[in-house]
Amino acid sequence: MAKAAKILQIGNYPPPMCGWAIQLKLVTQELRARGHICEVLKINEGRQVRSSEYIDVQDGLDYLKKVWYYALQGYRLNVHVNGMSKKGYWLAMIAAVTGRLLLRPGLVTFHGGLAQDYFPVESQSPARWAFQILFAMAGSIACDSAPIKEAILQYGVPPGKVSAIATFSPQYLNFIPVQLPQQVETFFAEHQAVILSYVSFRPEYRLETLREGMKLYRKRNPVAGFIWVGFPDKELPAAQQYVDSWAEDERRSVLVLSNLMHDQFLTLLSRCFIFLRTPACDGVAASVLESIALGVPVVASENGRRPDGVVTYRDTDAADMCEKLLSVTARYAEVKSGLSLNTLDDNVSAMADWLLGLHGEHVDSEVLALR
Repeated sequence: MAKAAKILQIGNYPPPMCGWAIQLKLVTQELRARGHICEVLKINEGRQVRSSEYIDVQDGLDYLKKVWYYALQGYRLNVHVNGMSKKGYWLAMIAAVTGRLLLRPGLVTFHGGLAQDYFPVESQSPARWAFQILFAMAGSIACDSAPIKEAILQYGVPPGKVSAIATFSPQYLNFIPVQLPQQVETFFAEHQAVILSYVSFRPEYRLETLREGMKLYRKRNPVAGFIWVGFPDKELPAAQQYVDSWAEDERRSVLVLSNLMHDQFLTLLSRCFIFLRTPACDGVAASVLESIALGVPVVASENGRRPDGVVTYRDTDAADMCEKLLSVTARYAEVKSGLSLNTLDDNVSAMADWLLGLHGEHVDSEVLALR
């Protein structure tokens, strides 16, 4: 038998649940099922909580120590990063430098679309040089789609070094319907049309635009309600305070929830009238594809990467958001009947192959998926 590979994945791991975390968990399970050794260094919220499911990170020094410890034990480093976070960039750079110094270049998994804060950058700015160095330090790079690969190649990266492997995979659709919290059931009972948005308390989620679009829509459809889900624990108080400052009628039209586990999220999504996606920096989102698979119409900001069947509005344009919501409402049966996903590749297996140095037929898949 071939010797088992040893891989340290560095990225988001549940809880809380998000697109990265789902992928990391599924790929870890796949590698272990194949007989390989795979550990996860958790860098998202909850990283300081010790668990047998992952390796905790207490602070920056602890991160550095653990990256070096596992690298010295023969683990191949695979770090997940996007173009939205300076802190995430430096965590990725530490892993990339460590791999180079130990003559075992690390693997970089790059997430996100073509409208991120620090990627892509055309001018010779610090941000462009930063990612050019990171890409040069990496042994191999995986990204979510062919357009992202083309953008990475503009940083002087050889084509053979970059693989486009979609994040979304059929495994994302496996869930067991569960009982939702009573506050959710009460909200459904009080509103005839519930529109769901997966959001965070960060600028790219356009909460002000979302709020204005909601107000305009409810003037035409006052029985509608909105659920905002996805806030990490550290963001939830600020999000709730933001909503609590509204007038009572407006406040009663929205239910703010924290992040949900995958079964809870898909159960909630399957019962909603429309899924409303606001960020434009993501390309296609896993939640968008999950909505289509569940037959829930999707209205989303236009970013050039939305799949067929999604009704798009101009990013940051609340009036256009409202008009598209009203259009879907008026043509609901027609829009719903037109929803379908093409055959999906097993991208979890494709990512596992890439981590093991096996480049299969799934490489260069076109679907970008980040919840």
